[in-house]
Amino acid sequence: MSGKRALKHRAVCSQWSEYTINKEKRQFLKQELREYEKVTPTTGEEREALHEWVAAGNSVHENGSMVSYEGGRSVDFLEVYREEEEIRRALDSMSYDEGSKYLLEEYGIDRDGVTTADPPTYEELKVTANRLYRKCFLYWQFLINNGLNEEADKYVCEHIDEELPFEAFDWDVVRR
Repeated sequence: MSGKRALKHRAVCSQWSEYTINKEKRQFLKQELREYEKVTPTTGEEREALHEWVAAGNSVHENGSMVSYEGGRSVDFLEVYREEEEIRRALDSMSYDEGSKYLLEEYGIDRDGVTTADPPTYEELKVTANRLYRKCFLYWQFLINNGLNEEADKYVCEHIDEELPFEAFDWDVVRR
């Protein structure tokens, strides 16, 4: 790891290392790391970052950015680390304005709050809604084909009125 990034990464990791990790957990994490390294090729810089992450008491299958797959499973530390490094390398070759545009277009990240993405059009929303409807239909078809429709229907009835654990829409779809 080079220069400022290495120092910043060590500072972040050292914030967590002040907590004591019991011997059993440390052994588990080290074994998990060994198994992960057997099947995952890394550069020296990646290996160093990964070892620091695990030494701070974290699993190789967790990440500090709380990135997860659609199913809720956490993305491995190294995948997030690589993506963040790719972003840093890309931004190093750009002006601030070019970098802001890149972050917004590629990742939906609004760097400074000045530029915001346009809300989706009615047609884009319609396509998304149709795709979600189709996805729900396919899930339901799968449940029926596997004899799980009664259990699923009961579950849906029990939970349909619960509040979503996230904001469904973060933009106003009504335009006047």
